Amino acid sequence: MRRFLIGLLVLPVLSCAGLGQESYIISDEQEIEMGQQYHVELLKEMPEYQGDARIGEYIKAMGAEIAAQSDRPTLAYTFTVVASEEINAFAVMGGYVYVTMGLLRHASSGAEIATIIAHEVGHVSARHGVRSMEIYVLAQGLSELVSSGQWGELISATIQTGTGLVFSQDQEREADSLGVKYAFKSQYNPWGMVDFFTYLQTLESSSTSTGIDATLGELFSTHPPTTERITNAQTELAEMGVSRDTSTLRWDSATPFSEIAAILPVATTSR
Repeated sequence: MRRFLIGLLVLPVLSCAGLGQESYIISDEQEIEMGQQYHVELLKEMPEYQGDARIGEYIKAMGAEIAAQSDRPTLAYTFTVVASEEINAFAVMGGYVYVTMGLLRHASSGAEIATIIAHEVGHVSARHGVRSMEIYVLAQGLSELVSSGQWGELISATIQTGTGLVFSQDQEREADSLGVKYAFKSQYNPWGMVDFFTYLQTLESSSTSTGIDATLGELFSTHPPTTERITNAQTELAEMGVSRDTSTLRWDSATPFSEIAAILPVATTSR
């Protein structure tokens, strides 16, 4: 998916909005309806994994735990594993969160996966996808399409441009911070985020010689520098007084990640 750039006059108006701030043109109800259509169209581009049902059930159960601790706990979230070997996760408006098979192959603990899911739930809670869609709609003069409910062509166009999937670096920082908080509230050890980012950093450093950059999803490539994300998470955890060995926090869900890792189909690259 390509990153989409728009006129700078529109961007500062909407992209600075954060958690708890209202949108300008897209209501909660419209967000949910648009998200449903977005989900259908997105799965045409990146199909849902159709293998062992236990893999999808694992992500859905973990996602539900985290969503319940978010700032939008009453939203009906949908968690989907997609059949892609990119190391990636992403979310769209309305509560739709996606995890790739590639990410599951490269994770080493349930806490790592939980914090990445929590990051994506953070995007939904802060309505980052809605902000992105609003920017696109205003830039293209398509406000009437939103009010009319005729969203088919709009959603198809935004999928092709990545609108609603690619966020600003400030929005990514906010989602990281929310991810730490939501994982902690769900009693997952948020140090899993530090661990996974550290692993990504090793992949990035070896990408030139190994070609691993082809498996790192483009949506990760638009995030802030991984070193910064690690430092930010460590700082926040220190401020929260959360240590790596905090006994009240878990590194796994009721289903051990090792059981899920054991049934993942064989891939040529993994952690």
